[in-house]
Amino acid sequence: MSTKLTDTTTTDRAATRTPPRTAIVTGGAGGIGSAISRRLAEFGLGVVVADIDAEAAARTAAALPQVGEIKHQGFAGDLTDSAVNRELAAHTAATAPIGVIVNAVGISPKRNGHKIPFHDLTDAEWNRVMSVNVSGPFFLIREAYRYMPTDGSASIVNLLSITAKLGTGGPEESDSHPYLPSTVAYGASKAALQNLTASLSRELAPLRIRVNGVAPGFVRTPMMGDVPPEGRLLDQVPMKRFAEPEEIADTVAFLAGDHASYINGTSIDVNGGWLTC
Repeated sequence: MSTKLTDTTTTDRAATRTPPRTAIVTGGAGGIGSAISRRLAEFGLGVVVADIDAEAAARTAAALPQVGEIKHQGFAGDLTDSAVNRELAAHTAATAPIGVIVNAVGISPKRNGHKIPFHDLTDAEWNRVMSVNVSGPFFLIREAYRYMPTDGSASIVNLLSITAKLGTGGPEESDSHPYLPSTVAYGASKAALQNLTASLSRELAPLRIRVNGVAPGFVRTPMMGDVPPEGRLLDQVPMKRFAEPEEIADTVAFLAGDHASYINGTSIDVNGGWLTC
C-alpha cells in the first residue's frame, strides 16, 4: 500500500500515515532543519532529528507535535562519518521503514560576519565544508536507501542553495552583483550536492525513490551570523526580505508528498525572485 503525505484543510493538518513511516532530518535542530522536522511531524511521520548537538537534537524532537503513532527521537553524531550514518539509518529503520530523508545539514563559515576570500580559506575550512555539505548527505543516502519503500512513496530532499547556480560573488568590497557573504567552498559544495541530487535521482528511479532539492536564497536563521540584513544584502532581492524557515519547510514537505509524485531530479528555487527562470 502506498503511504501518503497529504495536507488537509481541517484543523488537524495531517492525517496519520498508514502504514507508519519514519523520516530522517539531518541538521534537524538547526533553523531550517527544526522547521522541516515540525512540518513532517505534522504529517504523521516519526521524525528522527539528527544533529551534531545531542542536547539540541533531543530538545527539538521532544517539542515536535505527535500526530502519528511513532515517537520522535533525537540522534546525535558526526554525520561526516559513514559509520555514524550507517547507525542512523539502521536505528531509524528498526522503528519503521524510512519514508523521507531530508539533508538539511550544512555549514557556511564566515569571519565576524564577513566573507572569507578564497585565498584566505585554509585547507581545514575547505575540507570541513565539503565533508559536511556533500559527503554527509551522500553517506546517509548510500546507507539509508535500502530501508526505504519501493512503492513510489519514498522521497529524498537535499537542501541546496541559490549559490549552486549563481556562485558566491566577488570580493566583499566589489560593487558588482551578486553580493554574497558565503565562501567559494560553500558555493562549490552546494553545486556538487545539486549534481549529486540529479545523478542519484536517476540511479534510484528504478526503485521508485524520488530525489529532489530545495534551493533557498537568504533565510532568517542563525547561519546568517552577524551579516546585517539591511541595505546591500536585501537590495538584490525583489521581495526585499529574508525567507522564513517555515517557507522552506513547506517546499520540502511538498516535494516529500504525493502531490509531487512525478517530480524527480529537480530543484525548486525559494529566493524571493532573486534568481528567476
